[in-house]
Amino acid sequence: MLQRNTHNKKEAPMSARTHQSRTPKLPGILAALCTVPLCLSGAEAKPPAGPPKSVANAPVCDTMSHPKIAKVAPDPVQPGQKVTIKGTNFGTKQCFLGVSFGTTKAASYRYLNETTLEATVPDLKPGLIPVSILTGGGTSQYVVLIKSK
Repeated sequence: MLQRNTHNKKEAPMSARTHQSRTPKLPGILAALCTVPLCLSGAEAKPPAGPPKSVANAPVCDTMSHPKIAKVAPDPVQPGQKVTIKGTNFGTKQCFLGVSFGTTKAASYRYLNETTLEATVPDLKPGLIPVSILTGGGTSQYVVLIKSK
């Protein structure tokens, strides 16, 4: 990188500059947001010591273990009734993301372990409805019959 010398119109290499920092002059709100010094000396940037706490404490989900619902009981079921969902690879509690009946989220659900969940059927019209679970490893569906109340 070159620096223009305005006194004798010659170019000087960037390495010839002395170490200096300055804050950029920006108009209005940008000046308030950009207060980090701009390093013009070519000094090496230092990476952060580690990831932020929120990242360091985030759960590690197994994206290769795809969930599979083996059974939903009872079936048929009525709105407001609790069902037990059994299967495999539901992951950890931190990586389990939800249960839905069709496009409607379960009224409530409880993660018991990586093979068993409990969910309360939301208020739905009678008919065949897919029960879906969502995990860090993907989704799985199982069709149940919703009866009228």
